Amino acid sequence: MKRNKKAMLAAGLIAGAAAMTGCTTATTPAATPTPEAAQKETVQPESTQETAASPESSASPEAGGEESPVPIRLTAGGQSVEAGAIYEQDMLLLPLVETAEALGWTAQSESVEEETQTRRTVVMEREESRITVEWTVSDNTTRQITWQRDGLLIPVDAKITTLDGRVYVPAAFFEEAMGAGVDAGEEAVDVATPEPKDTPPTQEQEGAEE
Repeated sequence: MKRNKKAMLAAGLIAGAAAMTGCTTATTPAATPTPEAAQKETVQPESTQETAASPESSASPEAGGEESPVPIRLTAGGQSVEAGAIYEQDMLLLPLVETAEALGWTAQSESVEEETQTRRTVVMEREESRITVEWTVSDNTTRQITWQRDGLLIPVDAKITTLDGRVYVPAAFFEEAMGAGVDAGEEAVDVATPEPKDTPPTQEQEGAEE
């Protein structure tokens, strides 16, 4: 009887262990997501606002650049000057050679290349008068501007601008150097040659009038 009880107890323990093992093996274990899969599930799609171009990036390069001045109608000595006049920083500038030639001056330009700069000269002549404009260009910067008439300095602001291959100088240059009159407006500029000065009558003329 004792042996039978021990045998039955042992059989019961084995059966219980088998039953427990069967339950655990029959149950399919839940799949544990890998780190890569978990990352894919948690990462949200990128925002469309981040990928869309911002107004600054889509703007054209010229949007914030400095624009060239727009030429306005220019007449000199009674004839139209094709180059036109320009306003730059509230200063009226006129094309040097074209305006001088329209006023009856002959103009010759010279450019000499040096090691680190370019020296440019414009010589204008009319009758017995001679006007010389000299300046240097280095690193796209104009320096050492001088203008003279018959060896005397002309009291004009030292400013020269090059636009479309033309040299522009202050309108006051033509007033001081050539005695021209400048009538400036927002849409048109007229440069007039100086009126001839009345010469005093001679003694013979005075006697004839009497």
